[in-house]
Amino acid sequence: MLIYSIELKEGIFMAVTNNIREIREQRGIYQDDLAAAIGYSTKTVGRIERGDSTPSAEFMLRISKYFNMLVEDVFHVVD
Repeated sequence: MLIYSIELKEGIFMAVTNNIREIREQRGIYQDDLAAAIGYSTKTVGRIERGDSTPSAEFMLRISKYFNMLVEDVFHVVD
């Protein structure tokens, strides 16, 4: 599971993880097919899977809808 931080306000950070890769691989979905289905580039999906980029709310909603899962089941806040 990958972790990246989002700054909420000055000096306040929230760590977020995702399990996109695990879900995608369990379902036999290639990264480029997922990217095309949700309207993002393969490069963007890869960066977010690795935790190199922070996903937008729209990205999180599209991924969750594609997987037919709750956002909370794909993305997790770490205290």
